Amino acid sequence: MVIGLNTGASGRWQLKQWTLEGFEKLIIMLLEKTDATILLYGGWLERERNEYLAQIHPRRVVNTGSDNSLRQFFGLVSLCDIFITGDTLALHAAIALKKKVIAFFGPTSSAEIDSYNGQITKITARLDCLVCYKQRCDFDPNCMNSITPEQLYRTILATAETIPGKRIS
Repeated sequence: MVIGLNTGASGRWQLKQWTLEGFEKLIIMLLEKTDATILLYGGWLERERNEYLAQIHPRRVVNTGSDNSLRQFFGLVSLCDIFITGDTLALHAAIALKKKVIAFFGPTSSAEIDSYNGQITKITARLDCLVCYKQRCDFDPNCMNSITPEQLYRTILATAETIPGKRIS
């Protein structure tokens, strides 16, 4: 099983991007409890973040690079069985490539993105301020640090069960 983690969201939206700590804990859980390979995606703003995360286990966590062309990026996304991302260009790329997607939403509306007959599983925090469309936030906890690695891990396992011929163990 190949799991893609898009760790970025551009500089415009602070909270379309999940936390570094969340990604780190999720990767460790996946490495300890499954045989999955993890591919890291992001742009130039995520270069250092993805280099750091790739060092957790250099054989099973692969940094796909941060300066890929759009064509290269789509090609790299096509390698995934499950793609995890915020509400970003990467979400739309994974949808177009018919990948199973787990998408987390905070300041933007999950209702504005179709589920494409179950292709997308949406994760949202349980906060009253969701869908605020603010570019910055001073709430604590905020929408993205309210999403837990355990929540995403359980969703990955459930999503993996829906992919014919693929197993996560």
